[in-house]
Amino acid sequence: MAVWVIRAGRAGESEEFAIINGVAGINFNLHKPVTEFPSRDALRQHLQNNNAADQLWRFVHDLQVGETVVLPCKLSRLVAVGKIAGDYRYQAMTEYPHTRLVEWDAVDIPRSSFDQDLLYSFGGLLTVFQVNRTNAQERIDQVVRRHRGEGIADIPATAELADDGDNPVDWDEVIADYVAKRIRQKFTGHRLEYLVEQILKAQGYTTLQTRRGADGGIDIVAGKGKMGFEEPRLCVQVKSGVSPVDLPDYNRLQGNVNSFGAHHGLLVSLSDFTRAVLNENERSFFQIRLWDSMQLTRNLLETYGELPADIRADIPLVDRKVPPGTDDL
Repeated sequence: MAVWVIRAGRAGESEEFAIINGVAGINFNLHKPVTEFPSRDALRQHLQNNNAADQLWRFVHDLQVGETVVLPCKLSRLVAVGKIAGDYRYQAMTEYPHTRLVEWDAVDIPRSSFDQDLLYSFGGLLTVFQVNRTNAQERIDQVVRRHRGEGIADIPATAELADDGDNPVDWDEVIADYVAKRIRQKFTGHRLEYLVEQILKAQGYTTLQTRRGADGGIDIVAGKGKMGFEEPRLCVQVKSGVSPVDLPDYNRLQGNVNSFGAHHGLLVSLSDFTRAVLNENERSFFQIRLWDSMQLTRNLLETYGELPADIRADIPLVDRKVPPGTDDL
């Protein structure tokens, strides 16, 4: 069966609504049911936008009950996977009037759980599109089952990262996924702490890595200025595990900020954060900052020229886009 990516808003503004309410919804400024149009061409003529008309037509006529839906979330950097659970419905006077019911199988899968070719496809910029990769459904189902703790055999991936049809790619997403993959390969445990410390130094902080076992969960302390006495002063916790960071680690950092004489905390995670952490952080915005894999990558790219040679050797970058089918950057 087919695999579809259905986004929830240009900036991810409706992702939470889609997950909580078990729906996939789109708009495209069509304020009447798609089923009123006898053909795709009639819909195209009405909208005067072939791209929007084609996506609406697929959403209504091509998506079949039981097929897989993927929602790569922009806000949380997690991936939701589910199944189409109902036929097309039109709901007038709503922000997203064109809907399909979705039964979500998992809503908090780290991006790192998926093969690189699938992530490349997830980076397409269209709102509704089909993922055309070898064994795509089987491999996505495998990720969901592993996320649930079910042990299953590997399904071979394809190394091919060619364009997935007429769907432009979000290169920011693609490059971030490549750099995050490289970081996972070369920087784990104490070495990831070293990478974060060097990025902070390049941003003008004076830093100190805490001693093992005596840090109370804090890996780095950092302050602005030559001596590190100026604000902001940070307590930094770095997590290199394979699961999204949850509330206990977040709460521990929050409690340590005061005990270390700092005013702010920085929590870094290669596997991103649970929705509970993201929700809590809205209330602690002025105290705690989160670096997920995307934010870590952005900070690395911004400071790349000032980082030590050993880091640049492990993450070699050149001034070009990442070429499909290669692990080199």
